[in-house]
Amino acid sequence: MLSQQEKETDRRIKKVRDDLVSTTPSICPERALLITESYKETESSPMILRRAMALDKILTEMSIFIEDEQLIVGNQASIVRAAPIFPEYSIDWIIKELDTFDKRPGDVFKISEKTKQKLMSIYPFWKGKTHQDEVLKNLTELNILAERQGVIHRGGISMSGDGHIIPNHEKILMKGYGGIIAEAKENLERIKLTDPKNDHALNFYNAVVIALNAAVKFGKRFSEKAKEMSLNEENVKRKHELDQISVICNRIPEQPPKNFYEALQLVYFTHLIMMIESNGHSFSFGRFDQYMYPFYKKDVESGVLTYEKARELVALFFIKLNSLNKVRPWDHTEFGVGYPLYSNLMVGGIKADGTDGTNELSYLCIDAMRSSWLPEPNFSVRYWSQSPKKLLKESAKLIREGFGMPSLFCDETVIEALKYIGISEKAARDYASMGCVEVAIPGKWGHRATGMTYINFGKILELVLNNGIDPMTGICLISVNDDKNRDILFKSYDEIWQAWKKFLKFYTDLAVESDKICDTSLKIHDADPFASSFIDCCVKRAKTIKEGGAQYDFVSHSTVGPTTVGDSLAAIKKLVFDNKLINFKELKEALDCNWEGEKNQRLRKLAKNAPKFGNDDDYVDNIVADVYESYLELLPMYCNERAGKGPIGCGYTMSTSNISSYVPYGMDVGATPDGRAAGEPLNEGASPCLGSDRSGPTAVAKSVSKLPNTKMAGGQLLNMKFTPGVLEGDENLNKFVAFLEAYRQLGGFHIQFNVVDSETLKDAKKHPEKYPDLMIRVAGYCALFTSLMPEVQDAIIARTEHSI
Repeated sequence: MLSQQEKETDRRIKKVRDDLVSTTPSICPERALLITESYKETESSPMILRRAMALDKILTEMSIFIEDEQLIVGNQASIVRAAPIFPEYSIDWIIKELDTFDKRPGDVFKISEKTKQKLMSIYPFWKGKTHQDEVLKNLTELNILAERQGVIHRGGISMSGDGHIIPNHEKILMKGYGGIIAEAKENLERIKLTDPKNDHALNFYNAVVIALNAAVKFGKRFSEKAKEMSLNEENVKRKHELDQISVICNRIPEQPPKNFYEALQLVYFTHLIMMIESNGHSFSFGRFDQYMYPFYKKDVESGVLTYEKARELVALFFIKLNSLNKVRPWDHTEFGVGYPLYSNLMVGGIKADGTDGTNELSYLCIDAMRSSWLPEPNFSVRYWSQSPKKLLKESAKLIREGFGMPSLFCDETVIEALKYIGISEKAARDYASMGCVEVAIPGKWGHRATGMTYINFGKILELVLNNGIDPMTGICLISVNDDKNRDILFKSYDEIWQAWKKFLKFYTDLAVESDKICDTSLKIHDADPFASSFIDCCVKRAKTIKEGGAQYDFVSHSTVGPTTVGDSLAAIKKLVFDNKLINFKELKEALDCNWEGEKNQRLRKLAKNAPKFGNDDDYVDNIVADVYESYLELLPMYCNERAGKGPIGCGYTMSTSNISSYVPYGMDVGATPDGRAAGEPLNEGASPCLGSDRSGPTAVAKSVSKLPNTKMAGGQLLNMKFTPGVLEGDENLNKFVAFLEAYRQLGGFHIQFNVVDSETLKDAKKHPEKYPDLMIRVAGYCALFTSLMPEVQDAIIARTEHSI
C-alpha cells in the first residue's frame, strides 16, 4: 500500500507529465530574432566573441517561465516543447518548409502565420552567411554526386550544431560556473602578461567569461521569477516551493551546489544552456549515479532527503528534459524520426578503480524512469561480471513493462573496444554513452563519437552489381573495370568481394572528405565557449572543442546496412558460385525486375532461404563479419580535422548507430540478392534483417558475438523484440536475466528491447488516439510510437518477435 508521500509524489509527477504531453510541439522564433539582432551588432568581432555575446543577449532577453508544480526550472523556448530556430547554421530549408511543418507525416510542429512572417523577415540577413552555405560552397563535385546517388548523407553535420558531448559534471559540481569563470580569468591575465599578441587565446578566454556570466545571470532571472510568483501564490505549499527555487537559483549555477536538489538544478541548467547555445543534439549526462551519489548520500544520511523525495526530483528532472525540442529539415528528420534528442543518461558498471559502481541512485533512476515514462533521457545501464544481479533484474522489470528502456551495455566488450583505439584501461572503465550507443570518456571527449557522414552500405553493393552505375539516377563515379557496361558478369565470389572493397574505399574516402569540409566550417560557425569550458583541456589550451581542445577526439561514420550486404553476399556465394543453382545473369535480371514474374519469384524464394545472419550460421555470420572488417581495415588511414592540434587520437572508429536511417536509405536501394524488394528497409544497426532471424534470441546473440565488437568504439547496436507474455512471471523474468548475462559472456556490446506484440502496434498505427503513451525503441533511442512516420512504424512492426 502506498504511503501518503508516495501518493502525493505520483500525483505531482502525473500532473507535470500530463501537462507536458498535452502540449503540441511548435516552432518558436524568439531565439532566431535575438541572435539576428546580436550578429548585426557584432559583425566586426571575431566569431567566438560574437557567439558569446549572442548567448548573453539570448539568455538575458528570452522569455522565461516556471511550469505549474515543476521543481526543476529553465526553458529553451517561449513555450513548452517548442523548438527554437538557429538561423546561423542553416535557414534556406526553414523558409522552404515553413508551410509544411504542420503537415508532416511525423515530427509535426505547429507554426503560426506570425512566426512565419518573423522568420521570413530575418532571411535576407542570413542568406549566404550560414554554416550550411559554407559547406555547400566547398563541397566537391564527386561528393555532391555521391549524395545524389544515395550513398552518403551529411545530415546534421552540414546544417546544424554538433552536440554529442558529455561535460565534466564532476568539475561543474565542484566549482560551479563561478569557479570556472575564475579559472578563465586567471588564464586571461596570464596571456595578457606573457603573450599579449595572442589574440586567439585572449578572445577564447573573454568569450568563456562572457558566456558563463550570461548563464549566471540566467539563473538569477529564474530566482527573481520564482520570487515574483511566490508573492502571488495562495497555496502555502507551492509558495514555499517557489521560495526554495528562488534561493537555489540565486546560488546556482554560479556557486557549487550544497545539496542534491541544487546539484540536480545545476546539471539541468548546464544541459539546457548547451542546447540554447548550439542546436546539436546528444548532449548527454554521462554516469549520473556516480557524480550525483555523494550529494544523495550526504542528504539522506543527514535526514534532509528521503528516497521518495529524491525520486520525485529525479522524475521531474526527467520530465523536464522532454520539454526541450529540436526541429530538423524533413530529409534529415527521416533519418531520426520521433522528436529525438538522444540525451543519454547512464548508471551502473565498473568504476575507474576496478570496483562496481552500482549504488542506491542507480535503482532510483530506474524507478524515476518508470514514473516519468517519456523518451528523454535516453536511459542506459552498464553491467559486468561483478554487477549485482538486482541491477539486471530491476532493469529487466522496466523493460518487461514495454518501456523500451534501459538499453544495456556490456562493460568488458566496450572497454576492450576503447582500448583497441588506444584509450588506457583505467580511463576506458569510466566510459559513458554519448547519444544512442556511441561511447566516450565523460568530460574528456570531443564532439561526435559517431554521427558524422552516413554511408549507405546497401547502395554501395547495388552499385557494385551494376558496375558503378546507379539505376535510379544514372550517375556513375567508379566502375569495377574499364568496361562501362552496367550488365557486368562476375565470374567468382572473389571478384565481387574485391569490387566491394574497391567501392567501399572510394565512398569512404568521400565520406571522410565530407567530414572535413563540415568540420572546417563548424570550427567557425559552431564555436561554443560555454560548452567548451566544461571539456577537459579546452580552457588550458584556449581552444574550443572543434579547434582541438578536448583530451580525446575520435569520430565515426554511421554505417547503414552491413547485415543486408552480408546476407546478400552470402546468397550470391551460396546460390551462384557454391551450389550453382542459378547463374549470375539470372540473379541480376531478377534484381532488375524487382523479383517480379513467375521465374523471378522462384529465384526470390531461393534467395530468401539462403543463409541469413541472426541464426548462428557460420556460413553467413562470417561473411557479415568480413563486411565489418573490410571497413575497419580502411580506418587507420583516415584522421579528422583536429589531427596534430592537441587531442589524443583524432582518428576514426566504426559505429552501427544509424538511428532510423535504415528506412529512408532502404528507399534508395533497389532489390538486393538476399531477397529484399526494392525500397524496403535495410537492416537496423547490427541487427539481423527484418524477419530473417528465425532461430530464436540465443541464435541472434551468437551471430552478433562473431562480429568484431571489440574493435567498434563508435558503438554497436542490437535491437530485439519480445512478445509481452514471454517475460511474465518470476520464472520468465529470471530466464530473461540469464539471457542478458549470456549475451555479455558471449561478447556482446549493446542490446535493447521492445516488449510489445505486432497486433498492438498495428492497432496503434490505425488508432493513434488509443495509444498516447505507447513508447517504442526505434533504434538507439525511444519515441512515442504515434509520433513516427508510417514507414518507420511498419519497419518496427516487421521485426521478428522472439520468445525465450
